[in-house]
This record gives sequence, C-alpha cells and structure tokens, in this order.
Amino acid sequence: MIYNFRFDKSRIEEVLRRLREEKLLSQGWGGGEHGGLDVRQEDYVTRCFESYRDHLTSTRIPSNLTWMREFKDGDLLVTPHLPEHGKVSIHIIDGDWDNCYDYLECDETHLNNRIRIKKSYGLDGNIDTKNARLSRWRGKLQWLRYPVIPIERWEEDFESVIESLEQDPSATFELSDLDEHLELLASDVVCLIKKKLADIQPSGTGFSFESICERLLSSFGYRIERRHEYDGQGGDVDLRCVRDRADISPFDFGQTILLVQVKKHIGTTDRHAVEQLLPMMRQETNAEGCVMSLADSFSEEAEELAQRHGILLMGGDEICRLLLGGLGGSS
Repeated sequence: MIYNFRFDKSRIEEVLRRLREEKLLSQGWGGGEHGGLDVRQEDYVTRCFESYRDHLTSTRIPSNLTWMREFKDGDLLVTPHLPEHGKVSIHIIDGDWDNCYDYLECDETHLNNRIRIKKSYGLDGNIDTKNARLSRWRGKLQWLRYPVIPIERWEEDFESVIESLEQDPSATFELSDLDEHLELLASDVVCLIKKKLADIQPSGTGFSFESICERLLSSFGYRIERRHEYDGQGGDVDLRCVRDRADISPFDFGQTILLVQVKKHIGTTDRHAVEQLLPMMRQETNAEGCVMSLADSFSEEAEELAQRHGILLMGGDEICRLLLGGLGGSS
C-alpha cells in the first residue's frame, strides 16, 4: 500500500533531521511535552480531540491518523514538499504496525508520533512534484489535505521512480520540458481568466463569482442545498452543499456535506474567512469545510488555522484551472 503523508510544515527542519539521523518520519498531534497520545491507545481519537480541542472542530483529523494502524512492512509513504516546497520524497516503512511505530512521550514540537523508515528517496531534492511521471498524483494533491490518505491508484507511478533511482541513485526527476511549456501557457490563460473574474459581481446575479463557484461544485457532484446561512455570532456559510456518496461508488452510502465560504478577494485572503466557517462546522460535526477565494494566496495565519481544522483553501489559480477544464461544457 502507498499513502500520502502530510505533516506540520513549520517543523520541516526537525522532520528532516530525524529522517536523516534516526530514520524516523514524524507526525504531529502527539500531545507535545505532556505526551499521553499514543496512536496505539484504543481511545486515541477521543483523547486527541480533547487535548487539542482549541485547534479542532471535530474528530476528523484524529480519526484520519488511525490509518497509521494499517501500516505494513514495505508500504510507501509519500511526503509532498519535503525536503522543500515543490519537491517530494518517498519512504519505505520498516516493519508492520505496531513494530514500525515509535512514540516519543515528551516532545515540545508535538511530533511525538514517529514511523520507522528503511530507506528514503528524494531527500536531496531530486524529485520535482511537477515531473511528468507524477502528474496524475500532483493533479489531485490539493484534495489530499488530511495527514494520512491511501493513494493506491498512483502506486505504480511512484514505484517507477523508485525503480529508476535503484538503478541510478544519481538520477533526477525535474520539471519536464513539455510540462514546463504547457504550464507557462496554462498560467497565462489562468491569469486572463482571473482578470475577467475580477470584473464581475461577487454574488447576486446570474453571472457572479459565487455562481462560478456553484458551477464548479456542481461539476463535482455537489448539490447546492442552501445559501447564505448565519448563526448571528460570526458564523457564516455561503453555500451548503451535499453530495451522495453513491454517486462515487455503489459501496459508499450516505452523504458528504460541504460548507463553503466564497470570497472574491484580490491579493491575499486572511484568516477571517476560515473563522467564519468554524462555528458552523462545530454545529455540524460531520461536515467538511472549504474556502474558495479569487485571491492569489492565503495568509500564513489562515493556512495554519485551516490545516488544524482540515479545511480546504482553494485560491484563484486553482479555481481558474478547474474552470478552464470545463469551459465550453454544459452542466
């Protein structure tokens, strides 16, 4: 099996040090200096949620972390943006659960959860996320926002990279030449679309930024159930969306609920957009959250808050790329 494995990017130097010196890949939500949050505990999810109540709106992230209990000897862990942004590294797990697991009782970085690693590839920055071999995975990377997610559909892609590195350890997987040209062309088109969207109304008309976001959500199977909900205390949801899981697979039942905050911002979107979602998500703990903004980026505070609560931040470039893919189509 292969998993996408995200960690606290503010701790990248410590994560790298442990990998290189101790062959341990670290994960957060471990209790920090006080410890007591060993993933092997049967009540880990509840204990983790209680310990990080100020940072979590639900048990989604602690529950997601229990995927580590499925780890087997030889499984692959893919860590995007390690050793640096735009790069990716691949790691082979050493031992089945829980022999591969190492818990550090006291750790001020909160990276108490560590996984033993046999071998790592890409720690020298020699695997670019935009290499053609990994394009299928990279195209979905923005959706893989939880700490541990199985990505078996792309296992062959990463295994081919490992095979090449085993044959030639000095091999590099750089941004592909053709991809680079196409990426520049796509970026120009995205800039043009963003300029056009910046001139339209934020909402309230048939052709507004909010209606564009609704169209994109509908194209991914969501129904817009309600619009513009408030709790009178700062909570604000522009779009309440529902998708039937059976639309994705006949073996999945029930519904996925997505609460969306839409911002037609220019420049940077700050943490307020995320804060507006949190009270509404606390009222509906099984709901996912998303901020869709035309802005170029999100503030560091917004990114940190969204990461803690498992909220997807979708900026203007991502929205325009999705829109570009659907131009000329019908809903």
